Amino acid sequence: MKILGPVAFLLAIALLASSDTPLPAQPHERFIIVGFDGMDPAVTERLIATGKLPHLSWMKEHGAMRVLKTTNPAQSPVAWSAFSTGSNPGKTRIYDFLRRNPATYYPDFSTVTVRRGKFAFGFIPTAAPTVTNNRRGTTFWQIASGRGVRTAVLEAPINFPPEKLQNGVLLSGLGVPDIRGTMGTFSYFATDATGAGDTEMGGKVARLTVDSSGRARSVVHGPRNPFARRDAEGRIPDLTIPVEFRRLKGGGLRIALQGQVRTVRQGHWSDWYSIRFTVAPMVTVRGIARFHVIETSPEMRVYLSPINLDPRRPPIAISSPPAYSAQLARKLGLYKTLGWPEDTWALNEEKIDEEVFLQDLNYSFDRQRSLVLDALGAMDPDLFVTVFQSTDKVQHMFWRLIDPQHPMYSRRLAARYADAIDRVYMRADSLVGLLLERCKDGRTTLLVCSDHGFSSFRKAVNINTWLVRNGYMTLTGTDPARDRNLEDLFGRGTFWPNVDWGKTRAYALALGQIYVNLKGREREGVVAPGAEYEALRDELKLRFGALRDPETGEIVVRRVYKREELYRGPYFDEAPDLVVGFERGYRVSWQTSLGGIPPELIEPNLRRWSADHCSVDPDLVPGVLFSSRPLHATSPSIVDIAPSVLIRLGVTPPASMDGRDLGLR
Repeated sequence: MKILGPVAFLLAIALLASSDTPLPAQPHERFIIVGFDGMDPAVTERLIATGKLPHLSWMKEHGAMRVLKTTNPAQSPVAWSAFSTGSNPGKTRIYDFLRRNPATYYPDFSTVTVRRGKFAFGFIPTAAPTVTNNRRGTTFWQIASGRGVRTAVLEAPINFPPEKLQNGVLLSGLGVPDIRGTMGTFSYFATDATGAGDTEMGGKVARLTVDSSGRARSVVHGPRNPFARRDAEGRIPDLTIPVEFRRLKGGGLRIALQGQVRTVRQGHWSDWYSIRFTVAPMVTVRGIARFHVIETSPEMRVYLSPINLDPRRPPIAISSPPAYSAQLARKLGLYKTLGWPEDTWALNEEKIDEEVFLQDLNYSFDRQRSLVLDALGAMDPDLFVTVFQSTDKVQHMFWRLIDPQHPMYSRRLAARYADAIDRVYMRADSLVGLLLERCKDGRTTLLVCSDHGFSSFRKAVNINTWLVRNGYMTLTGTDPARDRNLEDLFGRGTFWPNVDWGKTRAYALALGQIYVNLKGREREGVVAPGAEYEALRDELKLRFGALRDPETGEIVVRRVYKREELYRGPYFDEAPDLVVGFERGYRVSWQTSLGGIPPELIEPNLRRWSADHCSVDPDLVPGVLFSSRPLHATSPSIVDIAPSVLIRLGVTPPASMDGRDLGLR
């Protein structure tokens, strides 16, 4: 008798627990689909030409390589939602990383809706918090699983909380928050820090004071305190736990946190720390995090990674079946669960350097690689899907070192790290080589795809500043509002404090979206629906579309799109009124995405986040598609993958899908 492995046993129990589980199918064809977020066709072609991607080169020669049309906007949550459902954003309801509430003008995450728990007498939990996935449409893997196809999906983007698979397992990816409910709040402790506070892009900075015995004490920030009053800025204070650092003779730090005491040498990472926050007498949330000791002396500088949900006991399920995440941790060790696994924010805020970032990026890639190979070996699924984020994040942060025209180009750093992007692509190609071995059975097709490509981000455009200067937005004061940061977003701080909505006709939020302050929709709308609305959109499209860089005279905007040019479906009314597509080198500013109104219209990008695709015209940043066997389609779109896979698995795609058959031969 064959003994079931742990994964197969867990899967069998999950299947038996469902009375309507179909009998496992035996499809004639099988698929392995690997997404490499942000893999750029031009970069890929360059590396193929120089012999650095032998396995992708083989796929191009013996199968197919195509430029892959992405969504508008070319953003990961938008594009991966289209990939998984075969549908445009008007049907998935995902138009951006952020969405705005017309009743408050506030931004929020587009992918999930969080409702706080309820407590009797201020401390007895009576209702658990809930998290709802806002993405609509049915994924092709859920459809296939429901038809009996043995399925495994790892690090699935925009699939949190995870959907149930009738015949398989799923681990959520992009969209899973950290323990604070953010995309990754890091912590930085240093004796030379300027003081406690929040960085623009989501970091907690604490100043350390070392006593005569070499000890320094601080706190680690956790979830927001549900019983605390808002502060003067309207933010909800955090729950915290104490942490202690102690210098050791001979170097290194002893780091003590909740009874866990470890010695970490300078320049090294700690093992995972298990972290608990007590929300209420009967409510505890658990996470995991790692320390990196940057310096022990003369200054003490320590970085703490975002606190990931503990896969062994996540407060909200991150896998389907729910026990699958814990089973993986027991078998393979702890792993990151945060859907934004690489800490771009800490490098962007200059709290870690390039070397530390790459160490962590490679660690993340290797851990996911282990999960992928284990699932393929243990389950031998007929449909396997996974998406890696590392290719995206390394380009965001290191493009400045391959673009001498970028304001943050450094010859010194380029001499050391100009090949960082190439090396991550080569790491991806190595995995492709292992997966191609599984295609020798004659039944299995390997598809490798990306959601978008990349462009240098040299200058930031403040759209709200343009709206103010051109009379579309009116301020109540003479000075613009202070810069916003991610803590304002996650902590529900005060937004738009000096905007006169009664005299404002348009405003910008998120990554390149312009909204009309419409009567009957916005809380204080002033623009009448119909002719006035259409005339305003036409005017904005014409005038903002003609924007030129005052420093160089270059055209800044490639095209401004009306929403009806891009979207159709039941959620069309939630779409932005206008979508901006910038030319290469330009991108919407961080402040615009958070509702900020800086004084300058166009600013040099002096951040390490030096390349992007968000708000860049999608025609300039397409994705890429490789197939291990030929395909007929010459100009495929990302929505075409879902129906094409279902057809080859013997499953009829839903009529609601927008994609067409790729013609895999």
